[in-house]
Amino acid sequence: MKNIIVAVLLTLLAGCAGLPTQQEAAAADYGPMPTNYEEIVKSFYGGMLKDPDSAQYKNISFPRQHWLGDRITGAKYGYLVCVTLNAKNSYGAYVGYKTDGLLIQYDSVILHVPNGMWFGRQVC
Repeated sequence: MKNIIVAVLLTLLAGCAGLPTQQEAAAADYGPMPTNYEEIVKSFYGGMLKDPDSAQYKNISFPRQHWLGDRITGAKYGYLVCVTLNAKNSYGAYVGYKTDGLLIQYDSVILHVPNGMWFGRQVC
């Protein structure tokens, strides 16, 4: 039993290596700040929604430098945009407004954060 506890603790400690230090985050390549972020957002949802023409955008936040990561895949760097939108589902009914996060790097969405939650942490 003691060996199992030690193995679990070592696994947890080893997993912490995937997240950046403050110095690494400060020196990371976030790419240029996207000036056409609204166009990038609408293009992303245009390829994702059942009825992209029905999308009602309530708010698209100004991009802010941000990193998101986990202990397995490491960190991804870019500009976080929070998007509040409502769109129709496959039955033709609006589903209600929700807020997602999109991490943009070099004018492309590299991470979609549904409902603005990243591993139990609210980012939007």
